[in-house]
Amino acid sequence: MKFGLLLTSVHDRSVPPRQQIDEHRELISLAVEAGMDLVVAGQHFVAPNLRYLQPIPYLASVATQFPSVRVAAGVILLPLNHPVRVAEEVATLDVITNGRMILGVGGGYLQDEFDAFGVERSSRVERMEEGLPLIRELWTGSSVTTHTGYFQLDGASISTLPIQQPNPPIWLGAQSEPAVRRAARLADAWYVPPFPTHRELIDLYRIYLEERENNTGFSSASIPVRREVYLADGKAEAIAAINEAAASRYGTYADWGQELASAGLAGGDWLDNRFLVGDSETVVDGLNTLVSHVGHSDFIYKPQWPGQDHKTAMDQLERFATEIIPHFPD
Repeated sequence: MKFGLLLTSVHDRSVPPRQQIDEHRELISLAVEAGMDLVVAGQHFVAPNLRYLQPIPYLASVATQFPSVRVAAGVILLPLNHPVRVAEEVATLDVITNGRMILGVGGGYLQDEFDAFGVERSSRVERMEEGLPLIRELWTGSSVTTHTGYFQLDGASISTLPIQQPNPPIWLGAQSEPAVRRAARLADAWYVPPFPTHRELIDLYRIYLEERENNTGFSSASIPVRREVYLADGKAEAIAAINEAAASRYGTYADWGQELASAGLAGGDWLDNRFLVGDSETVVDGLNTLVSHVGHSDFIYKPQWPGQDHKTAMDQLERFATEIIPHFPD
């Protein structure tokens, strides 16, 4: 199993952007020293509270500074991006990285984002279903013509093709059964968000495999998985350290329109049901259980929580690197 570092935004607009970038660079340096070979950055627009650095230009900088790592846009909000632009930009980044680019896509949920782009939120599934095949076709170098649906192309072709063949890996973020089935049909892998409970994740993985068996032409059944992790000397200490921040973060997701994110917040065991928290033995046991039920290629780790300072994030990453990763040799 490989490990990746997720650069989430925990910085509000009062923090200088350069500080955010410098702190991320320190996290990446430590992650690379620990043997992590993947850096992931996501996308939001007009976020009301937190600053999001747009992933394509940001990952180009990361890949140049850290030439040993793969980089993943996790995720690009595909309904808010034209497939020609995505195909061109991701192909360019694949060339810049010499074939180390992964395209993660998602449907989005924040109403303000759809309003800002003049896109109906109700169209997001159809735009995803239409956009991803167009991106794949454009990556072949073919001239693409389509006059149905949301995108009108007449002999469109892109001038820069990706190095990876037949294409850079496509991950599709999904957490409901229909979306997981969509990932099995349209993408190379299902990108698992942290929202499903452990039990829900196992059940959804079975659905994913079932759908893949009915759809040929795509390769791996291994998937990149996100789970929230917090290390302390014991479970009670870990929960005390993150309970307020976790409830705030997942409550914010719900406010943004991500209803499944807040499911179970009122229950006292919601951290246990979704997260891996406690001492190193507890987290290793939890990861082993996950590995035994869900085949995955990459575990995506996020060391920082809202409200926690950079030193705490570095300390968490250091503990994860020394206490967890050695138990899972690639």
